[in-house]
Formats: sequence, C-alpha cells, structure tokens
Amino acid sequence: MSSSPTQAPVFSAQRLHLHVTGSVNAALVPHWLNWLRIFYPDLTVSLSVTRSALRFVTLDSIRALAAGPVWIDAWDSPDIPPGVHNGLDEDTECFGIFPATLNTTMRLAAGLTDSPMLMALQLTRRPIAVAASFPGTNPLIDQRLEDLQRRDNIVFTPQVPAYSVSQGQLKGGTGFFMPFLLETLETKLTTVPMTPCEHSS
Repeated sequence: MSSSPTQAPVFSAQRLHLHVTGSVNAALVPHWLNWLRIFYPDLTVSLSVTRSALRFVTLDSIRALAAGPVWIDAWDSPDIPPGVHNGLDEDTECFGIFPATLNTTMRLAAGLTDSPMLMALQLTRRPIAVAASFPGTNPLIDQRLEDLQRRDNIVFTPQVPAYSVSQGQLKGGTGFFMPFLLETLETKLTTVPMTPCEHSS
C-alpha cells in the first residue's frame, strides 16, 4: 500500500456502499466523502448509518456530500433499499465498513442479521473492506476475526497510526483511511467472483 492523503489510488468501481458505524471516527466521514467527490467525480457513493454513529455525525452532513442514497441501518427505517435481502448486489459493486467498530465486526463474524445492512453484508458476494477502529483485542476476538476472514470476499484494510481519544495520546492503529480502503477493494474486485449468493425463500 502506497497511498497518501494527496495521492488517490486507482479505483475502477463506479458504485460504492459505505456502512458507517458508531466510532468517533464517524465524525470524519464527511471529510472523506468530500475527498471522494474531488478525486472520483463519477463514483456514486451510497451509505447506511447506524444509530450509534449518529452520536458523531449527522445524516444531513452525509446527504449533502453523498451522490447516492443515505439511510439509517434499522428495520424501522423508511428508506431501506429493497435489495438488502439479496445482498444489495444490484445496487453496488463493493462495500466498505468505514469505520468498523468492534461490536459491528463481531456481529458480522457471528453471522447475525439483526439490521438491514448486516443482512446485506452476510448475503453479498461483493468485496467487503473492513476499516477496523477497535479499542483493543483478546484471544477470543482474534479467533472471531480469523474466522471472519475465511470468507473470501472480506478483507481488512491496512493500519495507520491512530490517536486514542480515551487515552489522549497517539497509540495503536486504525484502518480508517480512505485511500487504503479503495486500494484494498480494488484488489478484491479483480479476484472475487461477482456471482451473488444463492438465496432460498
């Protein structure tokens, strides 16, 4: 990975879906949406936002900068796209969980479908890049993450140094860096079969 904040990597997809979860990094999603508009003007970005993410970012700010639909990731949301039960495969070419909290990632690893976006992520065969924003780990978490990566369409983005808000210092790393997310997805786009999962009624 060689990207920097001023170097936009090659990204061939025209439709990207970002799932925004409840990390403080969600506050920076509008910055990255504006960056995408500048460097990839033909890219359509749609977003699902968890209610916990709304502590750090507003739907208004995201909708102002996104070229595609923006909706709350809850079964009672009026804006859920009809394709969630088919992995949204007709709506997007790839997914980024950006940022990905530990809670969301563990729910994904456990196979849960208790929100519309988790349903879509469990069923899709499209590439999924996980931009991890975790406070820490343990052997059980590490095992779950290893199990999750057995799915050949899921990959974690590389880490960059991170500032720990809780500890007030530069400590550890985060995968929350858009150029790395795009590079990771671009690699997967060339290696993951694009046929959707078979769904039973």
